[in-house]
Amino acid sequence: MPQGRTVRAYEVGPPDAPLVVGIHGTPSTGLGQIVNYVASGALFCRHVAFDRPGYGGSTPQPGRKIRDIVPVVEAILDHLSVDIAAVYGHSGGGMLALATAALLPKRISRAVCSAGNGPNFGPGGFDYADGPSPLMREEIVEARKGPESSREFYRRVASKLRDPEIEKQLYSENDRRVACLLAPLRDQIAQQLALPDSPYSEEDAYVDDAQSWVSPWGFDLGSITAPTRILYGLEDLMAARRHSEWLKTQIPNASLALFPHFGHNLNQLMPHMLAWLVQDELLF
Repeated sequence: MPQGRTVRAYEVGPPDAPLVVGIHGTPSTGLGQIVNYVASGALFCRHVAFDRPGYGGSTPQPGRKIRDIVPVVEAILDHLSVDIAAVYGHSGGGMLALATAALLPKRISRAVCSAGNGPNFGPGGFDYADGPSPLMREEIVEARKGPESSREFYRRVASKLRDPEIEKQLYSENDRRVACLLAPLRDQIAQQLALPDSPYSEEDAYVDDAQSWVSPWGFDLGSITAPTRILYGLEDLMAARRHSEWLKTQIPNASLALFPHFGHNLNQLMPHMLAWLVQDELLF
């Protein structure tokens, strides 16, 4: 990447199948998206995920904004010599997928925002802090105060996401059950890849994320022309339903799918989502 930055990407699936680019949430890495793909057996598409700046093996990009993910996706497509691909983003990656669809209109065929959030403030009185769980509301309120408040929130909450008591406040029973089922597969894939420990601070990456959420996104949702689907689990304890409903009203060619019994992670929906993203290429 420019200015000596590096992005670590993961590729899996048939090389001659339609390409889908996956964007992970906060805090995480691209490995989780690859695990979901392998578990789903969705061999009708090729899948590329990557570590966002500051996570895993990707160089930090302090001060980055939502729109700054677009050159990363564009560089991956160029590296693979792929002209057109579909894109999805989960949770904190949802808004990034929408940015990619808005700012690369000739290269993105379809987009999915899964368990995503709206902007800090939006038309019609939309307010990011209106609706999420108490912890997530606190997260955005602290982010509005500045980087040091986000850092304190990370140290107090985000760094302890595997604490059973905090997990129960953020993830539904279904989320936690599926995470336990996928854990051995994730460990196996990580071991096979022999990924080194990240040389970067997850805390810094989280702070950069949180500050990007409360800054202008740098694109207009109304400019998205690609077919877009918004997925939401009705048992989501992190993202608020009204965020997905509001996003649907702002994107011209968008549809909203609500799933009972599903929580925030939506891992089990991977085959359904990938099939929708590449369905135009699969219909002969």
